[in-house]
Amino acid sequence: MLVNYNTRRFAEVTAAIVTTAAFAKTFMPFYLVGSTPIFAATCAIGATLVAVRWRALGDMAGSVRDLLLILIAFYGLVTINFLVQSRSAVPITHLIGILSFHGLFLIFGFAAARALNAVLLMLLGAAAVYLMVIAQYAVRSGDLMQGGVIHDVFGVGSADIYLALHQNIGQVLGAAAIAALGLSRHRIRIVAVVALPFALAFLFHIAARGALVALVCSLVFFVAAELWVRSRKQALVGLTLAMITVAVASGWFYQRAFQGQNVDPKAGDAISRTIREIQDPNPGFRTQIWARTANSIVAEPDRLLFGRGIGMFPVNEGVGPPDWLLRKAEGSKHYPHNVYLEMLYETGIAGLLLITVLTLFPIGISLNFWRALSVSEKCAVSLYIFSLVSSELSGAFAFSYAFQFFFALVVGIIALKRMDKASVSDRPPPRQQVHTSAI
Repeated sequence: MLVNYNTRRFAEVTAAIVTTAAFAKTFMPFYLVGSTPIFAATCAIGATLVAVRWRALGDMAGSVRDLLLILIAFYGLVTINFLVQSRSAVPITHLIGILSFHGLFLIFGFAAARALNAVLLMLLGAAAVYLMVIAQYAVRSGDLMQGGVIHDVFGVGSADIYLALHQNIGQVLGAAAIAALGLSRHRIRIVAVVALPFALAFLFHIAARGALVALVCSLVFFVAAELWVRSRKQALVGLTLAMITVAVASGWFYQRAFQGQNVDPKAGDAISRTIREIQDPNPGFRTQIWARTANSIVAEPDRLLFGRGIGMFPVNEGVGPPDWLLRKAEGSKHYPHNVYLEMLYETGIAGLLLITVLTLFPIGISLNFWRALSVSEKCAVSLYIFSLVSSELSGAFAFSYAFQFFFALVVGIIALKRMDKASVSDRPPPRQQVHTSAI
C-alpha cells in the first residue's frame, strides 16, 4: 500500500510540474518575474521526473501504437518538407524547435494523464490567480474594458502585450471553467455549473472571442457525447438544430457586417469588435489574414499537394523567417492564425490530411470509451476540444505547446483505458462451481 501511495504522489507531482511547464511562457505572473528561467527549470525537472518512470510510460505507449504511427508519419512529413522546401530560407533552429518542444510537451501531456486531477487543479489555480488580479484592478480602477480596449491589468507596461491580454485571460479562464467541472468533489462541480454563465458573459465582455467560441464548442461536445452514448438519434437531432442555429446566426451577423452596419467605435464586446474587424481592411486583422492566406493557396494550384515549406508563411509575407521559442524572430509573430490553414499553406494537402486524421482520431476513440470515462477524463477530452478550436481561431503550429499537451493528455487517457480493457480480457474466467448431490 505504501508503494502504491508513493507512486500516486509521484505521478501527481510530475503532472503538476509538467502542466506548469506547458503554460509557463503564457502565464502572465511568470512573465513579470521572468518566464524563460521558470520555463527552462520546469521543463528540466519535468523531463527528469518523466525519465524516472519511463517504463510505465513505455507500457502506456505500447497500447496506442496506431496513434504513434500517425504521429511519426506527420512529423516525418514536417521534417522532409522543411529540408526540401524551407532549408534555404528558414533557420534550421526553427525545425529543431518544433521537433524538440513538440516532442517534449507530447511526452509531458502523456505522462500527466496518470494524475489527471493534478492537471485540473493546476489549471484552476492559474485562473484563481488571474481572478484575484482582475478583482483587485476592478476595485482600484473600475471596468478593465473602459474605452473599448483592455487595460494593463497586470501592470506589464508594454501596450503591444497588454492590448492582447483579453485572449490570454480568456484562455486561462476558459480552461479553468472546464477543469472545475471535472474535479471529483461534487460541491465544486455545482459551483462550476452555476459560475459557467458568468464566465461566458465575462469572456464576451472582454472580447476574448477565440476562448469564448472554444469554450462553447467544448461544452457542446460534452453534451453531444453524453447524448451520443444514450441515443444517437437524439444526438444527431441536437447537432442538426445546433448547426442550423449557428448558420442562421452567422448569416445575420455577416449581413450586419457586410452591409456596413455602424457600431460604436469604442464598444469592446466580442460582436462589435468582430464587425469592426470585418469592415476594416487592416491586413493585420485575423479575417484579413485568413482571406489573404486562402487566396494565396488558390492562386498557386501547383503547390497545393505539398505546400510551400514549413515556416515560409512569414517569409512570403515579407517579414522574415521565424525562429524557435527561446529566440523568437519577427517572423515568429506572423502566422495564418489557423493551424489547419497553416498546414495547407505550408505542407499542402498531404500535411493537412495527416494533421486532420491525427487530431480527430483521439476524439473518435474517446467517444468509443465515453461510457467508461470518469467525469474528470471526459472534461480532459473537452479541454482538448477547447485547445483544438482555439488553435483553429488563433493558433500557430510551431508555438502552440498547450495544444500538444492536451492532445497527448487525451492519448494518455486512451492508453490507460486500453490497458485496463486488456487486463480485464486477459483474466481467466471464474471457475464454474460444480454442484454434486450426495449419494
